[in-house]
Amino acid sequence: MTTRAMNPQPQRATLKITPEAWDEIRTAFQRSILTETPLFSLAQNIEGCAWALPDPEEKPAAYIDLHHSEVLDRLRSRGLSPARFDDLVEILKGTLEFDQSFGAMLPSAASAAASEGKLGDGIQRNLARLDIPADFPLSLCAFAPGTKNFCRDQGMVTLSDFLLFARRASRAVIVGGEFRDVLNAVAHIDEATLATFLPFRPKSTGLHLVEALALLVRPMDLEQRVMLARHGGVVPEALQADLAANVTYFAAQLKQLRAQHEQGMPLSRLVVSLEDLSLESAVCALLQRLLHPEASVALPAKPKSGAGDSPVALATAGAPKRWISSLWPWK
Repeated sequence: MTTRAMNPQPQRATLKITPEAWDEIRTAFQRSILTETPLFSLAQNIEGCAWALPDPEEKPAAYIDLHHSEVLDRLRSRGLSPARFDDLVEILKGTLEFDQSFGAMLPSAASAAASEGKLGDGIQRNLARLDIPADFPLSLCAFAPGTKNFCRDQGMVTLSDFLLFARRASRAVIVGGEFRDVLNAVAHIDEATLATFLPFRPKSTGLHLVEALALLVRPMDLEQRVMLARHGGVVPEALQADLAANVTYFAAQLKQLRAQHEQGMPLSRLVVSLEDLSLESAVCALLQRLLHPEASVALPAKPKSGAGDSPVALATAGAPKRWISSLWPWK
């Protein structure tokens, strides 16, 4: 018996979107205020949607002037399956719901000051209870790049702008991503989730510089945290602007921390609320640099032999005893 190898035929995508339906959607989207917003940013805030390329050039404007066959050609040229056409349509349709339902109500920079009174009694009451200022800058929040881009494109500047958008959006469509997470966290006082996005200290109130520094450090992996600690808080170039913005916003707290440290409180005590050893060591190094920039130490590139692999050993290997004692008083 002769067995004949199966030669698979080229797969043809079975698309839900027809040329006629595509023309209708792309025509409607021409009037959207979100034509220049990256698709991956739009997808992050629509439940169940995703876009394969986190490329700022992948935006509605790149597609809505194309006919059905031309969209397929562009997808192939970008290394995407034709099946992504349906994903594109879902993102555009979901975004159109935002536009049509409350696009006119989106807060702008000019109306940001008036937004606070429209958040709803429950949201405002919880913000006051947590001592979180409604005008806290979104630029200092730990949002994903896609969310930050979306907010910037829509003129959202403060936390109240963000919450107002999320609250109004939730009445019209299913809000996903970080909009949903932050809105729910404020509505239900979920302190752990709030601390993920804001420099908030659980079991306390208010926003804090120490937690703000932790938000900058948290995306780093263990090796990057160790390097930051071992090099005396030498700030990576990518973080310098964000660090400067936080120092400006929390200038009064920085002054208080400097006074506490000068009165004898070790840096390790100032960051104990973080409850994460590798995070604390890196934040200590940043604080050391902010409080006493003239005393910051550039540490060796490699730990001494036998230092071990633990974050504490790596972070302190080769450092002067004075520096170690300020970081680790129990050493």
